[in-house]
Amino acid sequence: MNAIHVAARAALVVSCGFAVACARKSDHGEASSRKPVAVKVRKVEPTSDATLARFSGTLEPAVSVKMAFRVNGYVEAIGEVKDANGKVRSADKGDFVKKGTMLARVRAADYSQKVATARATVEQARSDQKLASAELSRAQRLFDSKAISKAEFDGMVAKAEWSSANLKGALAREGEASVALEDTVLRAPMDGVILSRDVEIGSLVAPGQLAVTVADTRTVRAAFGVPQSLVEKLQVGSRVQVFLGAEGDSPAQARDATVSRIAPAADSRGRVFSVEAELPNPAGVLRPGSVVSVHVPDATPSEASVAVPLSAVVRTPGDARGFSVFVLDGDGARAKASLRTIKLGDVLGNSVTVSDGLRLGQRVVTVGAALLHDGSETVVIP
Repeated sequence: MNAIHVAARAALVVSCGFAVACARKSDHGEASSRKPVAVKVRKVEPTSDATLARFSGTLEPAVSVKMAFRVNGYVEAIGEVKDANGKVRSADKGDFVKKGTMLARVRAADYSQKVATARATVEQARSDQKLASAELSRAQRLFDSKAISKAEFDGMVAKAEWSSANLKGALAREGEASVALEDTVLRAPMDGVILSRDVEIGSLVAPGQLAVTVADTRTVRAAFGVPQSLVEKLQVGSRVQVFLGAEGDSPAQARDATVSRIAPAADSRGRVFSVEAELPNPAGVLRPGSVVSVHVPDATPSEASVAVPLSAVVRTPGDARGFSVFVLDGDGARAKASLRTIKLGDVLGNSVTVSDGLRLGQRVVTVGAALLHDGSETVVIP
């Protein structure tokens, strides 16, 4: 019995120790879960703020041509340009080229041989056609004098017609071979800048494979997207301002531009309409691919409403079509996050209007919202 009591007591001690350890671990887990989430906030602001009339966009060349070889083979030469020091080097992206400049060339020996073969075939076909014509002339005289039969004469006519058709086919094949020989060379279709070069000497290229992209950058286009409420106010010829850099605010960074194209249909994903505005670039200082900020004078709606950054909006839990934001109580650095269901309006630049669910002055979480749930403890960071 004593042994049994000892074993039972040992088991009780072990179980108690395990329970205490589990309790401590549980307490530690709860303490970790209560650790505040670092977030950034912004106060709800009215749509009259001028920054809401800004739309992010990118610069694109007015004309861009992607060039490819129509024939296959090994690249044996790359076009050459002179640098600022007068040194000759291979043309590469960023270099300016004149119309007609050779950009790349495929080894032409095989195609030159095909041209020579085609020309020899043409000469042979021309000789055959000349001989058949002479024989037909003689046959005509003999037939007129009844020296040969009608069947013999018809045979000579058929032979002459066949020789003429054979000559036409040989000429067509010669032309095809000559075109293929010309296609071994890529030449600049216009004065422009090389945006990309995807081949090197020794590269094996196939028909249709992209080799060089040339663009005319003397005029560039700022491409950006606007909501339906604004696209109805824009038209081709409308004036906008383009600021260099997504956050450019300096007047020195502003460029006047003219709307040149408005998409007839909205993008299926973002539900915004693509707009392009042209601006001159004679000195080439505006580089394609650069991020810009486009200011549209009519972007701010006349109706009073509030707006929040797009980064603050999250999906409403349990509602696939609903949207919400997290609002912090009070003004302190530490606060609880409350989930608020909102009704969205138009997208204006990097913000979106809210027609219901928020009021001016409330603090909305803009960074870290994906890590929160209703009632989460947060700490505001600068």
